[in-house]
Amino acid sequence: MTDGRGRAGGHGAVPGYERPDAERALALIDEATIVADASSLILAASENPGGTELAAVRVLETIASRLGARSRRTTVAPDRPNLSIRFGPDPSPELPGVLMLGHSDVVPAGTGWTASPFSPRVADGWLTGRGAADMKGGIAAALQALAAVHRVRPELPLELIVTVDEEDLATGIQAQLASDAEPIERYRACIVAEPTDLAVVIACRGAANLEIEVSGRAAHAGRPEDGASAITTAARIATWIAEDHERLRAGATGLLGSATWSVGRIEGGHGTSIVPDRCTLLVDRRLMPGETGAEALRELEAGIDAALEGSGCTARAALLMEMPGFETDPTHPLAQTAVAALTAEGAAAPVEAWTAACEGGFIAQRHGCPTVILGPGDITGQAHQPDERVRIADLGTAARAYTRMLMDLHGAPHQH
Repeated sequence: MTDGRGRAGGHGAVPGYERPDAERALALIDEATIVADASSLILAASENPGGTELAAVRVLETIASRLGARSRRTTVAPDRPNLSIRFGPDPSPELPGVLMLGHSDVVPAGTGWTASPFSPRVADGWLTGRGAADMKGGIAAALQALAAVHRVRPELPLELIVTVDEEDLATGIQAQLASDAEPIERYRACIVAEPTDLAVVIACRGAANLEIEVSGRAAHAGRPEDGASAITTAARIATWIAEDHERLRAGATGLLGSATWSVGRIEGGHGTSIVPDRCTLLVDRRLMPGETGAEALRELEAGIDAALEGSGCTARAALLMEMPGFETDPTHPLAQTAVAALTAEGAAAPVEAWTAACEGGFIAQRHGCPTVILGPGDITGQAHQPDERVRIADLGTAARAYTRMLMDLHGAPHQH
């Protein structure tokens, strides 16, 4: 996830359902419990890369048991399990449920903190700690909402899936889908609890991570013409990437704009006196909904071929990770319900698009269900930074908005 948003115009909000059962569920939301649960999750450090999510998953299992839910682990790697938390009957095509989605890993704490990053602190209306915004606060709010709805409507199928490795290679969500032998069309909607600053994100670009290995020929730097510089050729490839990025941006339209290219890392060579015989580039490619990483790889390979001409070098490109994008119609009941739920809580409820990526695209692609991203915390101003924090009032607002959405979606007609 990175910064950047597009914003839609008027959303035409519709009133939420005002029902006695919804009011009873809302009365069960307890802000102090959300803060306590989020704090427990922050204490369970789950840095990625460099650690495991097991401690956080154990905390989630304890919370789920307390709330009366069923938990099931799916092992992705040693000490790295996905977790499914279900309330009510299992979702099915005959009785489709609402899915909420989150991830248990956080980015490494890094430096610059004013206190220990994994010791949660509450002060001046804020909860501070690594993962407070992205996204342990959102997960705690989601669990409160699911449990509250289950208390008053135990017949509704509700599920929260919490994946590992979202912040790196997305192996968790891919393993979840690969191991999923249940019928595909069993969700009427997916709500991703990532931090959106309580905006309704209806569109999200996908992402592809690519690696390019350039092989040249070493020689003494006093006679560079005897070798073939992998770094010089890598620079030509980087130039092609920059030029193609500008071409894509020139055709930007709609909320999501366009696909993008970015070279994130270049590493190569042995020293100043040796013509470099190797160079590696790591490249980020943001994908438009419906675009695949394989398509981006083919585009890149064409650019590499052009850059290799006359260089004396060879190169190989590989797709390391792919995360699909999604787009939900702003008039769909899911989007309208999200806007109505936030509006009922006194929130502004802007309808936006992310130029970032999240795992909701996998769910939208696999299960064919409409998807939105909605959560407490600011992805650009708070997440992935020293002294990461989330406004406590927003945790409560998110939980109440989720509660309204879960009730309303089960009262609305099922649409794929």
